[in-house]
Amino acid sequence: MPGTIHVRYDLCTGCRACQLACAIRNEGMVWPEAARIRVLQVGPGPLDIPVYCHRCSDHPCIAACPPKVRALSYHQDTGVVSVDPEQCLRSKSANCTCCFRACRAGAIAYHPRTGLPMHCNLCEGNPACVEACAAQALSYVPGSSFDGKHYARPVEDIVSDLCLRLYGRRDVG
Repeated sequence: MPGTIHVRYDLCTGCRACQLACAIRNEGMVWPEAARIRVLQVGPGPLDIPVYCHRCSDHPCIAACPPKVRALSYHQDTGVVSVDPEQCLRSKSANCTCCFRACRAGAIAYHPRTGLPMHCNLCEGNPACVEACAAQALSYVPGSSFDGKHYARPVEDIVSDLCLRLYGRRDVG
């Protein structure tokens, strides 16, 4: 069973080392825009929220891909969603955003060079983002049976809950 990345949002310092490590592992260079994990700075404080693919069991991004295209697929053995560049409408200069709009967590970003949707590939079971997180806000749980769809939430909802935890109110700001 594939693993999952767990986030302790209250520990994230916003250093973005996870983004850099991801880009280096996947692109071979420091290129934060091409990272499969992004840290968004939102809300009061401000708060820093890591955003990444949770690999939801119902795969709304895959379901949203147009039926005649089917560019996205889920690999049961690795737990990774991948894109077929030959099938993806974005590789054919179409401005398709179906997978992006379907993602509960807002985790899909588009590669700055190819324009294709990017998903976390778990770095073959050794996520670079987790290794780089000195604050230990990120951890990897191998063989996790947690369903990612329960953690794939809009950033605004995460911030609201975090504000309640940190400040005792949801509407701080």
